[in-house]
Amino acid sequence: MTNFTQDTIRSTLALLDDRLARASTLVSMAHEAIKSGEQNLAIGTLLPLQQEFADIDTLLRTVFLLHRSKSKPSS
Repeated sequence: MTNFTQDTIRSTLALLDDRLARASTLVSMAHEAIKSGEQNLAIGTLLPLQQEFADIDTLLRTVFLLHRSKSKPSS
């Protein structure tokens, strides 16, 4: 595996960590809202999770793709 690939995986994992932290924060905020009886606020707080999860999925797939690409012989 090249240094470039490892650096790219490292950077992508940092982005993934950030997105997961944001998702966790949103869920915690929604949980607090629903405990206070604020259902609309809770659901509204969760709406950005759709994009967060799409981004998380893309980042995760990128890490796996980069990892798998190391074992392919160059033509």
